[in-house]
Amino acid sequence: MKKVVRNAAYEAFANAPDAIELGTRLKDVRDQTLSPGGRVHMSLFERVGPGRPHPRMRFAFADVEDPRPPGPLFDPSPAPASAAALREAIDAARTTHAVVLAARDLDDAVPSQSPLYWRSQIREARCRALFAEVRGKVEAWLADGTLPAAERAASHRAVAELEDEAYAGPQRFDDADTGTYHSYGHDAPFVHYLEALLESLPPEGSEAMAVLHGSTRESVRRQSVQLQSHLDWLMRHKYAYEVIEETDIERTLGGFLVDAESRRIVSEVEGSDPLAPEYELLRIAPAAEHPHAGEWIYRDGEGALRLQDHTEIDVDPELVRRARRSVDQLTFRRAPEDPHLREGIRFDWDGDGWVQQGPIDWVSWAGHCDIKAVMEQLGVTLTDDPLPRVTEYRSDTGRVHAYDRDLLLEMVASVIELGSVYARIDGTGQLQRGIHHFGGSRNDSRPDRLQFTGLGPGASFRWPLGGRRDTFRVTAIELPEGGRPDMGTVFFRYLPDVEQISFEKNPRYVKTVEGDYNIIDVSGARLEALVRVDVFDEVTGYPQQRTETTVLDLRPGADPGPSGRYFLGTHLDDVGARKIYRVYYEPGRHRIVANKEAYVQVEGRWVPRPVPEEDQQIPLQTPLRCTLSREMKRDDPSQFTALLQLAQRQGRNICADTDKESAVWNGVVTELHTAKVGANADARTEHWRVDLQARFGEARLEYLVRRDERGEPEAYCPATSDEHWARWPDFLWHDVPDVGSKGVERGDWIVNQAMVDRGLIEIRVDESVPSGFYVYDDHVKNTYELLFAGLAGYAHTVVHNNKRYGFRSAEAWQAAVDRLAALRGALSFEDEP
Repeated sequence: MKKVVRNAAYEAFANAPDAIELGTRLKDVRDQTLSPGGRVHMSLFERVGPGRPHPRMRFAFADVEDPRPPGPLFDPSPAPASAAALREAIDAARTTHAVVLAARDLDDAVPSQSPLYWRSQIREARCRALFAEVRGKVEAWLADGTLPAAERAASHRAVAELEDEAYAGPQRFDDADTGTYHSYGHDAPFVHYLEALLESLPPEGSEAMAVLHGSTRESVRRQSVQLQSHLDWLMRHKYAYEVIEETDIERTLGGFLVDAESRRIVSEVEGSDPLAPEYELLRIAPAAEHPHAGEWIYRDGEGALRLQDHTEIDVDPELVRRARRSVDQLTFRRAPEDPHLREGIRFDWDGDGWVQQGPIDWVSWAGHCDIKAVMEQLGVTLTDDPLPRVTEYRSDTGRVHAYDRDLLLEMVASVIELGSVYARIDGTGQLQRGIHHFGGSRNDSRPDRLQFTGLGPGASFRWPLGGRRDTFRVTAIELPEGGRPDMGTVFFRYLPDVEQISFEKNPRYVKTVEGDYNIIDVSGARLEALVRVDVFDEVTGYPQQRTETTVLDLRPGADPGPSGRYFLGTHLDDVGARKIYRVYYEPGRHRIVANKEAYVQVEGRWVPRPVPEEDQQIPLQTPLRCTLSREMKRDDPSQFTALLQLAQRQGRNICADTDKESAVWNGVVTELHTAKVGANADARTEHWRVDLQARFGEARLEYLVRRDERGEPEAYCPATSDEHWARWPDFLWHDVPDVGSKGVERGDWIVNQAMVDRGLIEIRVDESVPSGFYVYDDHVKNTYELLFAGLAGYAHTVVHNNKRYGFRSAEAWQAAVDRLAALRGALSFEDEP
């Protein structure tokens, strides 16, 4: 442990800001507003009362002023005397002013940053102004009798329909690309900047730590702890170098499995269950007669023992001590392609309760495309010329560190990933900041579900019990009255007739739950289904699935065959204990039966054995009532309209998941094309098509909409089957994050929930501060300030006594660094007693 000699040289070093021009103290300016990309205003700090600014990343879309606002756009002469004439007058105005309404008269004024956003803002504002004039005129004409009272509803409907058409057509959006979605399967998630920040800090006990003041030293220590907690959480949950295989976790994840507290490599406990391995730290007994007594070791993939630096050693088993570690005490240390990564280390990475065999397929395409989409929606892609960069000198370590555009981009993405959910600091609840619009319902690939009515409230039975993908899928329905409905529309709320441009209520539709689970009545029907049946492999003991076809006949008097029951499927009850239920419907006894089986080893093979004392029976209502629900891939089109209007009528960028077949595939929308392709005037129903082009694909939303007498939409229906091949968007969204460490909301002090959960901030009771709690957010504050420097043009910085100073001139920065380095070199150190 080193300490600095407190002499004249130390005084000169400590008081360097009084003698050296260190540029701008960033704490004094870091709450200033930035405008990266030109589309949004961005701030990284906010002032709460008279105190210093707190970290808070916020965005607000910039207003655009029309440089040449047009005059009146609608003044037909003579005034229309019917709804039909009104339609003609509106169409004429749109044709006459087409150039102005499209903002094509402003080609000479378009800015270089976010030019399409700028033009869209003006285009939509001019269109709004036109229809505000139209509505004003219509009300005046209705009031003075120019438009007869009998034409009121038809006139309003004409305005509503033509306004929708006015905003339709092609629409392009600015297409700035971050160049990455921090994907799994590569060394891409946002962990590298955290490693860089950790590496820049003074090591404990070093000369660099000794030169800091006492309180500053504690702040640096907290930074280190908070940085490590942040990195550990991401490495445990958000990093994968290859497609994860839980039976070979280190090599596929690309990191060593370590104890988070000590940073030492852990070992699997020998002989532990391969489905639920246990872990331990190994150490050579300190008093052992061994050249490495007291050192920590680990077991490699071949069973040999190694030091933590990977040197292989021989140790008698009786000299090895063992300290158990639970799964929640472990994380990973990044080391992609390191030759010492162990083959065959097992770990339940996805947290489903057991170690799976084979690759986790979704990792091959997954990543943080949702974060990328939000950044590109905001235009915060850090692609301006010149690219942002910070070169930083730390006077405590005497070293220079560079944070290039890629690391700064990681900082932005990592902050947005933390989310905008906050907890009241007194523990009394949560709230959300920011703006969050969502349309549609995310496809989670959940199974079909049967609901059997029981004998009373809360006594019904729903199958399957869990939500594992494709465990139960109905392939055909035979209705009680005969006939087999179209499986592509049988779950719809309305049944479409696309040729006639009309739709009617589905008599079997009951309701929609959980956003996109449509429920239909199948009482008295006959169902055919595919079920995924769970078994345990007789050789390995690992769970496996096979697909079977089953029939469920709910018609009164139907014959279930000799067994008297219909097979519904299996349910994994306790994977570690290798227990499953086989579940049946017994119509003769009006009940559901679940028979428990446990797999045991017999002569080296895993075989099932009944566990009758753990069987379950659920009595059902007579006569039987049963419903069937399905997660809809083509959601109710009305769920999308608010987001589409945000794009079409306010010129805001939106995001889309363009693949209804995948659990998630998010990207910013770069182009929309909206068109009315048909209408049934008698039914007041229209056929609309919306084509979306997004970062990761394209989709088409095709729907029917029925209007009321005044032209307002009253019902929507997909204009295609749920099983049609065309790509339907899974969901649309628009997100404006608001991510801070702490703040005040409606009188309550709040803290970011994810930051608390992941250990990025520390909260201590302190009655001397207004909130009654003190929030230590050293890591977050440091990251935000460094990011501010990069985005605000302070390309060179100095950190002296943990205070950051910014320079816009490389020459001025170098002069300050040279003088600080000379003062640092004159210091003397001695060992602590």
